[in-house]
Amino acid sequence: MRIRLMTDLHYSALAELPVKDDFYRAYLARFFEEGSEADWYLCLGDLTQYGLEEEYRSVYAIIDSLGKRSSFLHVPGNHDLLTAGPETTETWGATPPIANGFGVIDSEAAVMVFLNTCKTKSALDWGGQLGDLQLELLRNQLAQAGGRPVLVFAHHPLPDTTALSEQDMMRVENAEPLLSVMQGAAGPCFWFNGHNHIQTITSAGNWTYVQTASAICLPCWRELEILPGSIRITSHVVNDPKLYDLARQSLDGFAGFHDVPPAVALGGELDQDALWEPESDGQTA
Repeated sequence: MRIRLMTDLHYSALAELPVKDDFYRAYLARFFEEGSEADWYLCLGDLTQYGLEEEYRSVYAIIDSLGKRSSFLHVPGNHDLLTAGPETTETWGATPPIANGFGVIDSEAAVMVFLNTCKTKSALDWGGQLGDLQLELLRNQLAQAGGRPVLVFAHHPLPDTTALSEQDMMRVENAEPLLSVMQGAAGPCFWFNGHNHIQTITSAGNWTYVQTASAICLPCWRELEILPGSIRITSHVVNDPKLYDLARQSLDGFAGFHDVPPAVALGGELDQDALWEPESDGQTA
């Protein structure tokens, strides 16, 4: 199974600039069309900048034009829910089997768990949270995985796991119940997130934490290749000065954004790729 993921695209409908949405169209064409075809294409939140219906419908129209809607998945970010909850935003752009921002895909290769860690209509508090219903969902999936890899996809990181996650509102807050549930994991587990706009890969116990940079700060994505007995994570950073120029012009069109220079968003050498194999005991390489 192959999964390609990106995060924090921040599609903006309010940027009245000469470039219009040229960056988003060019980036999404690369994301969906370059390299080997993936089974799933995934956004880890903040697909939109202001969570407006116009933004949802416009960015999904681009995805539809590329013929990838049926294999595209989206977990909400805090920007995506600035104007309405997921029960409304999913009428503007739905990606089943995710509903109300969370869901599960159970396959022979792995268990994919999608969590909604975001508050609704909360412009001044962009920190993460997780309710009892989703905690129970994760607990059940960890118990039923039977040794298969469990891949958790959410917008926010856990505290003290990835770049900036030691800061308030840059992580899941009050994470103790979640951490307690995670301790029940028996097999290899991965937590994939965005939000902080900086590439990071760390590990602790049988959990590996993978944070991906914002696609508009650093045009990039990650590729997950899940094979019997191994999981390989690789990073692809686009090398196209014109695309970076379009991204910068787009960023100039709106405020209230955590702007990270590309050189910082890239992270370090060990934050790019990882390989899990049983004998590696979950360590990155």
